[in-house]
Amino acid sequence: MKKILLTLTLVAACASTMLGQGRIGFDNLGTGNAITVDTANQGAAGGAAGANVGANYLIQLVWAPQASYANQALFDAAALGSSTPVAFFGVTGGGPTTDGAGLFDGGAVPVAAGTYTIQARAWYATGFASYAAAYNNANTGLSTLMNITSTAPPTPAQFTAFPSFTVGIVPEPSTLALAGLGVASLLLFRRRK
Repeated sequence: MKKILLTLTLVAACASTMLGQGRIGFDNLGTGNAITVDTANQGAAGGAAGANVGANYLIQLVWAPQASYANQALFDAAALGSSTPVAFFGVTGGGPTTDGAGLFDGGAVPVAAGTYTIQARAWYATGFASYAAAYNNANTGLSTLMNITSTAPPTPAQFTAFPSFTVGIVPEPSTLALAGLGVASLLLFRRRK
């Protein structure tokens, strides 16, 4: 009798965990919304402005509880998890219809069943294993925040239509402060004349 109860308990536990597991589809293959290089970028290694990103770039899905986040820092603080980074198709500078540059396929990302705010993060991967490491050092970019409900088997994963976005260099705050100081000194010098 104990063996039967133990077996039934294990079967019930397995069934409940399977039903509690959701997933989100993570790709931009069906939309053709390619990810491109911004005008402010790191030059030839990362691709020319307007070029579609290729296999030397990675992209990752990040999710947080569904909410209206006022800024990026609030979303980052609330983030529950992230997918394994995946590489883009093709060669940077190629095209979605020639070699798949600008397109990615992260498959179905497993998450707990629920409703989430999601964002895609892309970065130049040569020398940078994560978005955080590449930020302020290489081309990085973020999609807009979107809401989605994960689906549980046997329902197919709900795929998102990620909009196009660009990757580029984000100047360090000290660089911006120095530029602002330079502009202020020029204005002051001009005023004295």
